Amino acid sequence: MPSFHTKTIEQILDPVAQQVSVLVVLHEASEDGSAMPDLSGQISAVNAAVQNLVKVGRDTTNSSKDAVLKQDMPPALVKVEAASNGLLEASVMLRDDPYSMPGRKTLIDGARGILGGTAQLLLVFDQAEVRKILRRCQGVLDYICVAEVIEVMGDLVTFVKNLTPGMTGMANMVSARAKELTFQVHRELLEKHLDSVKNTVPLLVSAIKITVTTISQGGQGLAEAKENRNYVIRKMSYDIREIMRVLQLTTYDEDDWAMDDLTVLKKAQDNITNQMARATEWLTDPNAAPGGIGESALRQILADAKKVADRVNEPYAGRIKQAVEDLTELTDKLADLRANGQGKTPEALQLSHAINAKLNALQKLVDDAVQDAVKNGTGKPANTLTGKMDQAQAWLANPSVNDKGVGRKAIEGLVAEGRRVAQNLSGPEKRELEQLCNDVDSLHKQLDALIRKGQGNSPEARAIRQQLAMKLQQLQQKIEKALANQVVDSFMDPTGPLAQLDRAAKAPADAPNRQQTYESKAHIFLKHSKQMTDTAHAVAAAGSCPDKKIVGELNATANEVAEMTPQVVNAGKILLMLPENALMILVIPILALMEGAVPLFKGKIIYAHVPKDIRVQPAVKLLCPSVSLPA
Repeated sequence: MPSFHTKTIEQILDPVAQQVSVLVVLHEASEDGSAMPDLSGQISAVNAAVQNLVKVGRDTTNSSKDAVLKQDMPPALVKVEAASNGLLEASVMLRDDPYSMPGRKTLIDGARGILGGTAQLLLVFDQAEVRKILRRCQGVLDYICVAEVIEVMGDLVTFVKNLTPGMTGMANMVSARAKELTFQVHRELLEKHLDSVKNTVPLLVSAIKITVTTISQGGQGLAEAKENRNYVIRKMSYDIREIMRVLQLTTYDEDDWAMDDLTVLKKAQDNITNQMARATEWLTDPNAAPGGIGESALRQILADAKKVADRVNEPYAGRIKQAVEDLTELTDKLADLRANGQGKTPEALQLSHAINAKLNALQKLVDDAVQDAVKNGTGKPANTLTGKMDQAQAWLANPSVNDKGVGRKAIEGLVAEGRRVAQNLSGPEKRELEQLCNDVDSLHKQLDALIRKGQGNSPEARAIRQQLAMKLQQLQQKIEKALANQVVDSFMDPTGPLAQLDRAAKAPADAPNRQQTYESKAHIFLKHSKQMTDTAHAVAAAGSCPDKKIVGELNATANEVAEMTPQVVNAGKILLMLPENALMILVIPILALMEGAVPLFKGKIIYAHVPKDIRVQPAVKLLCPSVSLPA
């Protein structure tokens, strides 16, 4: 994983970091009593580079209109200058006395100070650039809401004329930023949502045209037209807000889902420790503007603390969550006061003092929770069906070991998944899965009762454990087979009901029972779409895919299809009501969007659930030939 979140910061700081490493190596090598070499030449070069950097920083600060940059830049410049002066001082001390211990300490402190100060300075620059993009995004986000009040064609022309330069500028800025990022997942998210915005622009114009035309022709189908338009606005607004969210990210824990809990906890704990100094500086400075690196550090601490709360045991989890909620509320109030120029009021000063105290208490609470997790474990079941199965079987093999209840929770989770999958089944298959869930639940309760009586290793308990282990394997197989069959049933003909709805919407005006036929096809389409999305969510929850990214994409696509489905019905209804209007062909992009989403949806769901039952593999292979199934 990259050390820095942009290529520019990485290119500037990597050489600095290497120089610091060289100085550290020289320092460690001389700890055996040997003399330090003369570093005055290298240090003079570093000092010259720092002075140039400071000059650029000051010039930028003086010319900038960004209040946050003007607030955050001076402390970073002071830090870098002080560290550079420290290096010069160390150079003189070591030149006079190559064995000077104070000189060596000053040298190392100065080198690390330059690295930290330069990183802070570059981060201030970078966040100022991000705020420029955010302002452009916010402008577009605010303006697209004007679409809701457009009722005549002239206003639409003005809307498009005003929207185009703002949208183009935003797209160019976001695209350039995506290329600058070092985290691949951030690049992909920006590119994904930007492409979605670009593709939605013509849909928005079409939706507005439909609404305007419907109004001018008497209002028949106006409710459906407005709902279609509002859906497109919501979709575009969501994508822009996601772009704004991703733009502000500077870290990414891409392995959290696959990491063991203790690794994630220690990582979050280290992040909190590293951010405390900046957060405290922001809190204790009444002149500090909101939105800068200090407030960002505080917000990151709260995010990491929440991550800890999600993985530790009670009572720590509840206490940390409550502390995060309280601190979030207080921080929001303080940021509002400072934004309104009231940072020095008694209320603001009291708030900053209270937040500082609560923040220190939160850090101690997190440290205690992590220490408890290291000592006693986390007691959390796995994310995947296979993981839960492994935890359950491990507990059954040795129930006398204190696993913080992980084995019991895993069994409960398997039963819950089984019952959830059974809700979408029917006939004997449904009854068999429900009975298997009941059997596992009953055996689990019997075993638990014996353990509570101190009879966990009795012959009766051992027999129950053996039977329960066998039943759990059967349950896992039943769940996987049911999901595979459900995928086959739901996605054998994913676009058929949509095609039937399309034909019904385009039926000639003199066709008999047009309205009734359309309503019937719409009902079938809605039912089929719900079946597909329910299957997708079931596969995401109980499938065998260990990749968080794929599972997340599957859920996101299912939600998108669920939200899009009623809009397709509305679009078809408008076409049905106004068959003679040439402009109604503009409804087609909505239908095309849905039709394009279904094959994508199909590919993701097949990939996310690779069934182990060899008998269903041919059917799945038939559905999605491009997906390679394991032997």
